[in-house]
Amino acid sequence: VWLIKTDSEGTEEWNQTYGGSNNDKGYSVQQTMDDGFIIVGTTASYGNGNSDVWLIKTDSQGNEEWNQTFGGNFYDNGYSVQQTMDGGYAITGMGPSGTWLIKTNYEGNEEWNQSFEGVHNTGYSVQQTLDGGYVITGYTQSYGNGNTDVWLIKTGPEGNIENN
Repeated sequence: VWLIKTDSEGTEEWNQTYGGSNNDKGYSVQQTMDDGFIIVGTTASYGNGNSDVWLIKTDSQGNEEWNQTFGGNFYDNGYSVQQTMDGGYAITGMGPSGTWLIKTNYEGNEEWNQSFEGVHNTGYSVQQTLDGGYVITGYTQSYGNGNTDVWLIKTGPEGNIENN
């Protein structure tokens, strides 16, 4: 994973790399409340399976503060991360049963997770809503009108579906 920090004109200020000897990828980055950065992606170098969701927290200069992996024996991918109102993080991607929503505390420790089952569906973006719940967008081949359709999921604060 390669993180590059630029100034407002696009001139590089610094860059950092993270990862091991296998395939590791970063898909989403956000600046955090403490001026550091949170990155989510996929790692085959660390974790439990063929690939796991990988969450990396850095300081303001890109130095790694901690990292966490989430997943099982097969292929799990993290595609979007957002810092939540309580200082923790919400992650979406593809987990053991389809679209996956993971909520962590500020240190990246899992508080809860929810899977939204279906054949070939994945979450690509997550945002916390004003009511404390979450909205996820991605795709599904299990619901809708055609082969692949956009999927919008609205959850409550604990990740339970309110509407989809």
